Amino acid sequence: MAREGVLFDLDGTLLDTSELVIKSFQYTLYPYLGRVVAPEEVYPYFGVPLREGLEAFVPEKVEEMVEIYRRYSEEHYNELVRLCPGVREGLKELHQAGVRMGIVTSRVRDTTLYGLRLFGLEDFFQAIITMEDVNTHKPRPEPVLKCLEALRIPPEKALMVGDSPHDIAAARAAGVVAVAAGWSHVPRQRFIDAQPDFWAESMAEVVALALGTS
Repeated sequence: MAREGVLFDLDGTLLDTSELVIKSFQYTLYPYLGRVVAPEEVYPYFGVPLREGLEAFVPEKVEEMVEIYRRYSEEHYNELVRLCPGVREGLKELHQAGVRMGIVTSRVRDTTLYGLRLFGLEDFFQAIITMEDVNTHKPRPEPVLKCLEALRIPPEKALMVGDSPHDIAAARAAGVVAVAAGWSHVPRQRFIDAQPDFWAESMAEVVALALGTS
């Protein structure tokens, strides 16, 4: 069945920010923990607001850690972030087919827009929902529902594609078909536990699901 709209998470789904996120966590937390955190310790906080992720490690220092993290991330963004494979081609095909698209991210708006502009993606999206736009965040459904409202699409006529269990849970809670981005760096078992409706190993598979040609 063809869909009217597709919602995308940003980090790890459209933009490969995994190396940036992991290195930013490692740099920020080292002075407080006295050790380098392993990537596996960071994966559970992919797709959640930054403050929440840092608070899980050193709750009493979260305010100063947020500033350290953001400064490091901004300084190294261009160096460490890449476009995920097939993203530009897939977005172009969906756009040409008349599919409406939105972003649902736990990032703040300024860095979200910066990333989209850096890779020339901003014109593909009719709605962008960031951390500041909602009161509750993924895995709760509010940001997904707000994006659907902006796109004027009912939940049953949309897909949401994400690279973390929080994306899958938010989509399912909103009544949207949940698609796991198989190119994610998040361990696959965490996706299995979240029970996505579909797996997509590439953007080409996302396009096929959206257009009803798979």
